[in-house]
Amino acid sequence: MQLIQFTAPGPPGVLKCLEVPVPEPKAGEVLIRAHAIGVGIPDTLIRAGTYGHMPPLPATPGTELSGVIEAVGPGVTDRQVGQRVYTSARERPHRGGHYAAYVATPAEATFVLPDNVDFDAAAALANYQVAYHIFDDALRLRAGESVLVHAAAGGMGNALIDLAKAAGLVVIGVAGNEGKARFARDLGADHVIDRSREDVAVRVGEITGGRGVDAIIDPVAGPTIPGNLALLAPCGVLVIYGGLGGKAALDLEQTLRARGKSPAIRHFTIHAWDGLVEERRAGMRAIIGMLAAGKLKPRIHAVLPLAEAARAHEMLESGAVLGKLLLRP
Repeated sequence: MQLIQFTAPGPPGVLKCLEVPVPEPKAGEVLIRAHAIGVGIPDTLIRAGTYGHMPPLPATPGTELSGVIEAVGPGVTDRQVGQRVYTSARERPHRGGHYAAYVATPAEATFVLPDNVDFDAAAALANYQVAYHIFDDALRLRAGESVLVHAAAGGMGNALIDLAKAAGLVVIGVAGNEGKARFARDLGADHVIDRSREDVAVRVGEITGGRGVDAIIDPVAGPTIPGNLALLAPCGVLVIYGGLGGKAALDLEQTLRARGKSPAIRHFTIHAWDGLVEERRAGMRAIIGMLAAGKLKPRIHAVLPLAEAARAHEMLESGAVLGKLLLRP
């Protein structure tokens, strides 16, 4: 079978496609034949060696996949051959491991997919899991309140907009160019700001009548923190996830006090649920239920052959991907 692996961190070219034997499921495990493999920012960080939860080397990237159970190991009673399932590295001790045609994983790390859930859509669930906990735990906004979503046209932007609209929130999406702005609008954002042509602060003021937004969700942080805080309504919350912009060189207390609006900053990480197994899994089951009910609509940018994982990373890091990028064995 095909397996993507790297022996040392580096650029996309370090990813090599190997031919290896299909694994045998051990006690408590199932063997899954992959139909769709999600590609995400954590995968690129693992490949680059900068992820905070690196697997041991040599390593295989890949947070998630969907597929069909091909075999079950000894002791497995609640999963069976032929079941359609989703599995995530967030249910395993090490991140990564899913850029493979077959994966042996603990049966308890799998989620059964309803028949009407498409394999490709299911392979985008990792983004929705993050978005779910941002809204359900980090923000807890009420219907009618407003949220500004940065990077609104990416895979996470897709998930955030979907869940925000499902919760009855007013969504302002910020995108980097006209094409991405159009895509964010197609996702259902109520207002879209093209930051290549428009001043974000001016537009937020116009949209909210000068009040500001109740919440902002930003994957960059770092240098963007002061500007984001200025856009918040009284007692508004800035949620940072990813932190791709690095550390902020600022006096945090003074920055929070500067505008007199009682803002808050929450640095979100899905790793907060690493030890909360039942809570984490209940959230994933809720998301799968919403997907089955047609409330969530992951947009797939492209599906590449598994052997082209390096090209997939190049595409993702170029910033050109709209929605979710997938690999197919």
